[in-house]
Amino acid sequence: MSAASGGEPGREGLYSALKNLLGTLLAIGKTRAELLVSEVEEEKLRLMSLWAKAFGAAWLFALGIVMTICCIALLYWEQRVLVFGVAAASFLVVGLAVFASLRRQLSRPSKMFHASLAELETDMAQLQRRERNQ
Repeated sequence: MSAASGGEPGREGLYSALKNLLGTLLAIGKTRAELLVSEVEEEKLRLMSLWAKAFGAAWLFALGIVMTICCIALLYWEQRVLVFGVAAASFLVVGLAVFASLRRQLSRPSKMFHASLAELETDMAQLQRRERNQ
């Protein structure tokens, strides 16, 4: 709008400034969303890899322990009840320790999205500085 068409001369500058501000905010939002998606994808791949490795290791370790206990029971056939009893007690103690460790880990907060939150805080601080300067 121009002054000749009945509009006010200051409105064109205000409209342009608002349009630029909106464009800047959308670009910032798009960048932050892309960063967030990237972090989610990285975390998903990392967790899938960790689960696969943990499951494989646990399965092979458990199989090895069972085979070792069977060999010990065969070696000490006369005391097989004692061998299996000690093994069962050991399994229970280790299982309780792992369960306690799992509960401790679940009680700690996740560090996911720290980079995104830090970037958003930086953006907000810059916007607040701009508001104070104007």
